Amino acid sequence: MAFLEALRSRHRTFKRRHPMRREALFLCLVALAYVASSAVLGLAGDVPAAPVLVGLDADNYYAWQILFIVPLIFAVWILSSGVLLALGTKGCHRSNVLCGASRAWGAPLLLAWVPSAVQAAFAILGMGQAEWVEILSKPGLWQTIYLASYAAAAIWAVVKYVGTARTIHKRSWSTAVSTGIAASAVAIGIFVLFIR
Repeated sequence: MAFLEALRSRHRTFKRRHPMRREALFLCLVALAYVASSAVLGLAGDVPAAPVLVGLDADNYYAWQILFIVPLIFAVWILSSGVLLALGTKGCHRSNVLCGASRAWGAPLLLAWVPSAVQAAFAILGMGQAEWVEILSKPGLWQTIYLASYAAAAIWAVVKYVGTARTIHKRSWSTAVSTGIAASAVAIGIFVLFIR
């Protein structure tokens, strides 16, 4: 019994002293999920269904995504936190904002990963990309679920960023909403531009 209490006490101390480590670890795990699905899709020879930025080769996109996804996820975390801090009030704790931004970015990002994970699972089972695209091209249940997962992730990101902004702007809901929307626009915009 004393051993369990010692472990709990150590865990509480770690949470208090190193909140940023937990948040960084969470984002790292989310990034590794994207690395795994990108590796499977790349090995299967799949190409992104959505257009890629001009100048990037769609045939090797998943191979490149394996390399840039981890730094990109952390860069978005820092950028969106910077927007929250820049538009925030004086006296807010940076670590609280960074922790909130990590959750606001990481949790919806994990939800947005689900379609990629499902596609990767089907690729492992032998489904070709042509079959996958055919299923999603037809209006109906599967296309709706696919698009709804991305829409839900975007809405969730906005709500979570507004919640984080609310910790900065405790007196003004309108300022918190506008700050949260600005920070989430950075995160969602970069996701739409780079992540497939």
